[in-house]
Amino acid sequence: MSQHIIYSCRRTKKEEEDECELEFNIFRCSRADYEAVGKTPIEVYSVEIIDNEKSHYSLSEEPFDNVVVRVQFHHDYNSGKRFELIFSQLGDDTEVRWLQLNPRKCLESRNLILKSCNHYVEAVKFGEKWMKKGNYEVKYLNIEMTNYSFEISQIKFLPRCKSIHIAANGVEMIRWWFQRIPDQHENLHLNTNFDKKRETWTIPTEFLNAPQIMLTPNLYFFSRAAFTDEQFLNLKANDISFDCVNITEDGINQYIKKWVSGKGVENFKRALLWSNGNYDESAITHGLELRPCDSDFEKEAAGFCWGFNTVCRGTCYQIYSKIDPYESLTLCMSDDCVSIYKTGRRAERNGKTYSYYSMP
Repeated sequence: MSQHIIYSCRRTKKEEEDECELEFNIFRCSRADYEAVGKTPIEVYSVEIIDNEKSHYSLSEEPFDNVVVRVQFHHDYNSGKRFELIFSQLGDDTEVRWLQLNPRKCLESRNLILKSCNHYVEAVKFGEKWMKKGNYEVKYLNIEMTNYSFEISQIKFLPRCKSIHIAANGVEMIRWWFQRIPDQHENLHLNTNFDKKRETWTIPTEFLNAPQIMLTPNLYFFSRAAFTDEQFLNLKANDISFDCVNITEDGINQYIKKWVSGKGVENFKRALLWSNGNYDESAITHGLELRPCDSDFEKEAAGFCWGFNTVCRGTCYQIYSKIDPYESLTLCMSDDCVSIYKTGRRAERNGKTYSYYSMP
C-alpha cells in the first residue's frame, strides 16, 4: 500500500446540476484507486500544465525538473476550489507532491511515488484526465511545455475553451492546439518557451492567417510576429500586443485613421507594437490632427497624465475621433514601442459635455 490521492465529489441537492463541491483528501490507498479518478462528470473551469516552474522554494532551494498541473473548478480563483500537483523524476519513478497548508499555516508536502514511469508523461496524462472529467468543456487552458506528449493525448476538441495560453518552441505545437479549439474565442496568449529567445523566433506570416488569431478580441504575443500591414488592419482584436517584424509606418497610420473615421475595431482598447527599429514618427502621424500632450493638456487632465506617464514614455499625442470629438486615442512613440490607447471618452457633468481621460 502506498500513499495516494483521492478526489471525492460531494453534491447537495441544490448544487446537483450546476456545481460540485470538491474535497481533496490524501490517505493510504492502492494504485487502482489512483487510476480511478472519479467517473462523475464535474465542471472543470481551467487546467494548467507548466514545465519547469522555478518557484518551488519550499521543496528545494535549487531548480529541479518538474511539471506542475493546476486544476480549478470555479472562475473565481479566491473561491479556493482548486488544487496543484508537482510531478518530478525520481530515478525510474515519478514523485508527485501536493502542497497544502497545515493547521499552523505552514506549507506541508504530501508525497506519492508512481513506479517505473516518466514524470513528463504522467503529468500530461493527469492534466488530460481532469479535462475528460469535465467532458472537455474546460474554459481556460494554459500549456507551457517544451514538448507536449501529443502521442498519448486523448484530446479531440475543446468546444467551450474561451481563453488559451500556449508557450511553445515552434509553430507545429501551436497548430496542434489550434486544431482542438474553436475558431472564435476571447483570449489568446502565445509566447516562446525555454530555449527559444523572444528576439530570434518569429511566428510566420502565413500561420498568422489562422482564424484563432485573426478573430480573437484579446491577442498577446510575447514573441515576434510577422504580421503584414494588411493582416494588422484586418485583425478583430481590440486589445493587442506583439513584437513587430513587417508592420510599416503607413500600416500604423492607416490603423489610426480607420479608428478616427469610425471604421476601426469595435470597442478598441489598445495596441502595443514593440520593435527595436526606429520608426519615422512623421510618417506615422501623417495626415492626422494631433494635440500634443503638453502643459496645456496636463492642466486639463492632470490625473490622467500623471498615471499615464508612470507606465508609458516617449512622445505623446491626443488624436480625436471625427465621429465623436469627445472620444480620443493617445498615441505614444518611444524607442522600442508604438502604443495606441483608447483614453478619451464622452462624459457629462452638470449638463456640460467634456472628454474624460483614463487608461483602458
